This record gives sequence, structure tokens and C-alpha cells, in this order.
Amino acid sequence: MKSQITGISELRECKAILPQQIFDAHAHIYRQADLNSNRLPYVLPELEIVSIDYWKSQLSKQLDNAELAGGLFCPYPWPTCDIDASNAWLIAELSKHAQSRGLLLIRPQDDANMLQDLLANPRIIGFKPYHFFSQTDGACAPALDDYLPQWAWEIAHEKGLVLLIHLVRKQALADTDNCRQLRENCIRYPNAKVILAHAGRGFHGQNTVNGIKALGGLQNVYFDSSAICESLSLVTILKEFGPTRFLWGSDFPICQVLGRCVSVGDGFVWVDSSSVKWEEQPNCTPIPVGLESIRAIKEAGEYFGLNKTDYQNIFSDNAMKLFGMGIAKQDRVTSLYEHAKTRIPTGTQLMSKRPERYAPDLWPAYFSEARGCEVWDIDGRRYYDMSTNGIGACLLGFRDPDITMAVQRRINLGSMSTLNPPEEVELADILCDIHRWSDQVRFTRGGGDSAAVAIRIARATTKRSLVAICGYHGWHDWYLAANLGEIDTLDGHLLPGLNPIGVPRELRGTTLAFKDHSYEEFDSIIKNYGDKLAAVIMEPARHCDPQAGWLEHIRNATRKCGAMLIFDEITIGFRLNIGGIHMKLGVFPDIAIFAKALGNGHPIGAVLGTKEAMRGAHTSFISSTYWTESVGPVAAIATVSKMRALSNFNSHLNEMGSLVQNFWHIHGQQFNLPVEVEKGYPALATFRFKHELGLELMTFYTQLMLEKGYLAGNVIYTTMGHTKEIVTEYGRVIADVFAQIQNLLDNGKVKQALKGPVAYSGFARLNR
Repeated sequence: MKSQITGISELRECKAILPQQIFDAHAHIYRQADLNSNRLPYVLPELEIVSIDYWKSQLSKQLDNAELAGGLFCPYPWPTCDIDASNAWLIAELSKHAQSRGLLLIRPQDDANMLQDLLANPRIIGFKPYHFFSQTDGACAPALDDYLPQWAWEIAHEKGLVLLIHLVRKQALADTDNCRQLRENCIRYPNAKVILAHAGRGFHGQNTVNGIKALGGLQNVYFDSSAICESLSLVTILKEFGPTRFLWGSDFPICQVLGRCVSVGDGFVWVDSSSVKWEEQPNCTPIPVGLESIRAIKEAGEYFGLNKTDYQNIFSDNAMKLFGMGIAKQDRVTSLYEHAKTRIPTGTQLMSKRPERYAPDLWPAYFSEARGCEVWDIDGRRYYDMSTNGIGACLLGFRDPDITMAVQRRINLGSMSTLNPPEEVELADILCDIHRWSDQVRFTRGGGDSAAVAIRIARATTKRSLVAICGYHGWHDWYLAANLGEIDTLDGHLLPGLNPIGVPRELRGTTLAFKDHSYEEFDSIIKNYGDKLAAVIMEPARHCDPQAGWLEHIRNATRKCGAMLIFDEITIGFRLNIGGIHMKLGVFPDIAIFAKALGNGHPIGAVLGTKEAMRGAHTSFISSTYWTESVGPVAAIATVSKMRALSNFNSHLNEMGSLVQNFWHIHGQQFNLPVEVEKGYPALATFRFKHELGLELMTFYTQLMLEKGYLAGNVIYTTMGHTKEIVTEYGRVIADVFAQIQNLLDNGKVKQALKGPVAYSGFARLNR
């Protein structure tokens, strides 16, 4: 093989993403004498010994003298190789290179006990099985279990070792047996650290696209990029697993081959000196596979939007953390939140997202990644979100791929212009088609804005100023000016530091409040202020169906007095049925407002109304609440379209919520705990500890759940990201946690067991 350094311009192109220090997560060393063959692979250098020193000298040249911190090495697998001699020489080489680690070649027939002495070496961190050593016929026929024995899984799980796996069946990740065996063993042996070589052997990118979902949710699977020269496989992995599960590997000495591997038809071929006479190709000067592979990473990174920190992780830190090589764990979450409180009043933009709401000093304030119902904080800890899931905004789950794709397309085309986005018209048509009682729509950026715009329109339409409210509808002055006196409670919940003091005095008394299902209070407002009433705003329902006749009574009264009836569907809308709960209940307002789930987390809100009700929008000034940008409408179109297309959308949310309610109830009884599960909509499931130490018990529940990898409190807003498998496992964990709580209650040690202050109360309704 020619070890030729070419591709100067390509090297400059690649260097743009290379960090100062690099760790190679996939490299080979060998002695030709150990291969025991007169027919050597053409790609290997014609040298007696290819050592770690040789790797370092050649690879650093290819990468323009980059600093190589170390590498993960294994002997070159060859059908006739002397495995014992190869492993012994690997260990000898590693003894000279403190910052490198090694993997032992293994065969299914090996005696696991004979490997114990080799595994005692701290620089040996796992195994490299290979299909050459399987006992099946055919070089590329073996399934995973044919060459990776169960004893290797067991040892890897027991000792936390690495398994570097080559999926050699033709379809690689798209092979159902490969994925089934891999998934079953990863779940059975969660402490085994599985690295799928060559991006899951994704030389044919579509195989990775077709198979990647089968590995979703596995926490012990990683991918190395070795020898992958096309970006499709890499982009697919980034989408499903993010940049922290992705390791750069050179596949040395393959990285020195001039050429690349390309997808063709239903497979792949190597375009190199064995298939092409480069001297006969005047329009093509080949470069080393190693640079082609880094170029593919750069292309994938540009598509995905990787930044400097991501590349640092991919080319170095991910591997060093995985292999336990001196990358100290950081507590950035705590320090950043402490700093935030000096820059941002209250520390966060949303009261409901303050860590003090759940478990002060312990609840992670900041996330780095979120997919489905999984969340990673900025220190790399991963959790299942069994709480509000984006404050109820992400009914399809975090980072739904279809919504993300639609938004990415719009951003790539430009999301803002002097002109108006046509998507707002399409979205208006969709919403009016769902809500046949409505005729027109105005858009906003969020829930509070939707409520404020609706009130302004109602006042302009009716030429009146008074508003009657029931429940929570945002933070704007019109709402906080309610005739509640100077009390600092809302629905009986304490609101620390929040009261009408910040509201201009002249606005106080312009809003009147009545309690849900209080005919007396509502009728009193109608009797005394009906001819001055611009609107009545309320949720048609929140946690359970309203009493029979309640909504009809309000609808009739508002029609008689000429006030607009505004239904707030921001929280409940789309959760029980497409379009909002009022559609299911059969009572139609003059105006309905939406936000939260409308764009699956992207900023969008909507104010729908009849043509008559929306007259005021023509004569009042409504501006800057939407900006006429495109991302919000595009996200909403994709979100609503997907909700409508999923036949099990609402039933799934209900089923998963019912499961959680059942777990709370059953395990509460099992451990004789004072657990009270609210009898309401399962998609907004809630429970509490009915006890004098209720807040302490709930805080401790959250603390224990955090330790077990769950974001959990007294409420869960279910999403399509909550699979039955995830929710069932959550039920098992609930039993464990309830058992610990019972023990504390029995021994009177609840307060002593708390690892931080008690969570604040009163924020459950403040979720805009």
C-alpha cells in the first residue's frame, strides 16, 4: 500500500474542525508474523511491525502534525492470526504509551477464565470480537451472536468494559437480527459499553437510516466514525443519538489508503487502487481515506449545526470520558444557575422552570439535548422526563423529527423577510377547518400574548372594558388587575412575590374574578356588570369535565349581555382531542386561544374567532406579538398535521397517563402511603401526598427520582415520546421510591432524609 500524503487543500478544509488535541477511538497495530498468512490484506503497509509509534508518526503527518493524545488500539483481525501472540504484543505496546488503551481480540471458543490475567491490565478496557472468528460459513454471513459470545457480554457488564462491534451482515443496522440481538443484549447488560465500528458499519448510508430507530433509547451504545466517507450515516446518528455518542476513529492504517468507500445501489464499494488506476484518471486526484472521513464529519456537522465544543467531544473528550481517562466530571448546572440568578431576575424566564419548584439545589436547571421524553443536562446526565415535558408544550415529544425537518427547511430558505410568510395563511385555513365555528385567526408568540390579544380584540369589538376571568390566563397587566384585592394567592396557591402591586392603579378593578362552577359569583357579575362586560375568559375544562350545564349557562349569559366568550385551550387544547376540549364538549365560544402544543415547543400562539368577534382586530393596534416570521407557523402546520394523521394520538396520551395514575394508586396502597391520585384527565395526571409533611414527601420523591434518572414531581403531561416500555419501567421505579418513603415515614425521618430545601408550593398553575 502506498502511504502517500496528498490532499493539501482538503487537509486545510478538515483542520477547520479539528481541536487542538485528538484521541483516536479506532486504530490497529500488528506484527506481520502474528498474521500467519502469505496473503496479506493489500491495505496493510509492507512492514514487519506496525506499532503505536508508527501510528503516531504517520497519522500526525496526515493531520498536519496534530497532537495525538492517545488511541484505542486492537490487533488487526485476520482469519489465520495468532490471537494469543497478537494480544500479548498489544499489551507490550500499551505499556509504553500511558495515554492509550487496548481491546483484546476474542473468539467464541475462548476460555473466559484464561482472559482474566489480561483483563487485570489497566490499559486493557474491553474486547474486539470479529466475524472472521465465528464458526459459521461465509465471511459476511454471521449474525452478531455467532461471533460475540454471551460470556463476553457478561464480563463486559460486570467490569464495565468496551465491546467494539462490527455488524457484518449485508444490511448492517438495517438487518433485523443484528438489531434484535444488539438491543436485547444492551438491555440485558447495561454496563457494557458498546461501540459500533464504522458508524454501525454504515458504509451504505441508507442502511443506517433504515435501522437506527431500532436502537433508540439504548444508553450504552456509541458509534465510531472510522473509514466512513459519506455523511448520511453520520447525520443519521447525530439525529438519533446526538454528538456525545459519536467518536472519531482513524481505522489506522486504512486511513492511509488513497480513495474512499461509496454507496452504490443496495451496498457499497471501495474505490481505491484495487479498482481504479489513478494515473488514468486525469480529472481525479485521490486523497487518503482518513481525510475523506473527516470531510464527511465536517459535512455532517455543517448540516447538523455542530459547534466547537461538539467537535472537541467527537475528536477527543467523548472517548476519553467513556474510557475513564481523566476528563473530570463537572458540575456546570449548579454554577451556571447561581450565575444566572445574578443576571436574570428569579434565575429563569419561567417561574415553572425554576429548580426550586421541584427540588432546590438538586433539580438540573439546564439541558443540552432533548429527544422523545429523554433529556440530558449540561453535565451529561440523562433523564426521562416524567413531569411537564416542556411545560406541556411538546405533545409529540421533544425534537419530533417531522417538525424538526419542517423547521430546518424553513430556516435554510430564510425564516424572516420584509414580506409576509405564506405559511400563516395555510395555518389559518387549517385551524378554521378544524374549528368550523371560527372564521378568522391572529397569531402570537405564546400563551400570555394570545390571552392579551384576545382581550384587546374583545374590548375593541364590544367597545367595553370590563373582563370576567375564571382561572389563570397569563402574566399581563389586564389579568393581574383582577378584583382580588391585595392578596397574593391564586386558586388558593401561594405566589411568592407576585401580587397586583406591579399593576398600574388605574387598571385595578377592570377585571372581575369568579370561581369555577360558582353560579352565584358568575351570575352576580352578569347582573351588576353585564352591560359593561367585554368578555368572559375561562378554560372550558382543565383536569376533568365540567359539571353538566355549566358551560351552557355561561354561553347563554354572555350572548344575552353581549359579552364575548373566550375559551382558553392553551393547556388542554389538542391533548384530549384534535382542536380542543370545547369541540368535544359541544360548546362553542366567540374566541378561542391556543399556544403551547400548537407548535410542539416552537413559539406560536393563535387567537381564533368568529367574523363578528374579530371585528375589533381591524380597528385596534395589535403588533409585535408574532413578528410575521415563519418558524412558528411552519412548526404549527407540521405539528397539527401530524397530530391529525396519527390515529392513536389522543388515545396514546390517555393510555400512558392512565398507566402512571394506576402505578401511583397501586403502589401507594401497597406501601400504605397517603397517596391521593386526582380523578381527572389521564393526559394531565396528578397526585399528592395527603399528609402534614406533604411537601417534604413530594420533594423527597423528586430527589429519589432524580437519583434514578427521572425528572418527576406530582404531575405528568404525557406525550408521544412516552412509550409503554418507558412508562412501565417508571412504574417499577415508583414502587422502589414509595418503599423508601414508607420506611422514612415509619421511622419518622422524612425531614432528616431531605438532601436540600423543601420545594416551593403554588407554581402548578403558573405554566405559561
